[in-house]
Amino acid sequence: MVIGFIGCGKVGFSLGKYFSLKGITLSGYYSKFYKDAKEASKFTNSKAYENINDLARDSSIIFITTPDDSIHEVLQRLSNFDLTNKIICHTSGSLTSSIFLDINNSDAFAYSIHPIFPFSDKYNSYKTLQNASFSIEGPEEHIPVLKDFIGSLGNKSFTINKEDKALYHLASVTVSNLVLSLINTGCSYLSQCGISENDALQALLPLIQNNIDNIKTKGFISSLTGPIERNDLNTVKQHIGAVPTVDVKTYKNLSLKLLSLSQEKHSNKDYSKLKEFLKMQEDN
Repeated sequence: MVIGFIGCGKVGFSLGKYFSLKGITLSGYYSKFYKDAKEASKFTNSKAYENINDLARDSSIIFITTPDDSIHEVLQRLSNFDLTNKIICHTSGSLTSSIFLDINNSDAFAYSIHPIFPFSDKYNSYKTLQNASFSIEGPEEHIPVLKDFIGSLGNKSFTINKEDKALYHLASVTVSNLVLSLINTGCSYLSQCGISENDALQALLPLIQNNIDNIKTKGFISSLTGPIERNDLNTVKQHIGAVPTVDVKTYKNLSLKLLSLSQEKHSNKDYSKLKEFLKMQEDN
């Protein structure tokens, strides 16, 4: 197994470095700009390619790690080369393997292999990739090979259907990007109390981290705390009075979801008044 990368951004850098440290042979990198390929190849002790077809020739598995809107162009260029029995995969979280149907080459095996991981730094992200899970979507023929490959790295993997890819990607965005927005919103509330933005974040980080740690060790239900779980209607009314109008629906919807979890935890509690009050906010 020899892996080559097309695209030298954070994902290409990180996966290449991680694979090489796990003993996987890399052919090297190709990029639109040769200097980027040289930088990535130096970082991973592999080769920089000036010709995309040379990289394809030297690789048994090709990872396309470009931005999503560049994948089709890369595939068109690869379609001019003999890809017989080669595995071609992209790392997009939202696109499926069907994008490969657009290329005029039916002899390659096409997959979407997506690491569920925030690649924030191309030089350091590989250090914590050990904890990432990978999703695999594509034809059944080489799924066992790809699962074995990811398993050999020490990572977990699972397969998904291409029809579920949008919902799958939504799951990642919800717990990553949207959570960032939610945390930023909470910090803005504290800033309105006269606390600097940096101090607000530092003050809230232990609360954020503790919740993550509790979910990891105890699960969602056992990690519940706060006024919704306590059925504290008066406090929720105070929140509604304080929350900016633009955020009322967000507060209401998230609280109703928390209420459902709270009912699972406390089946003997009557949450009807709290639920009724929250639903009333739809009309306000």
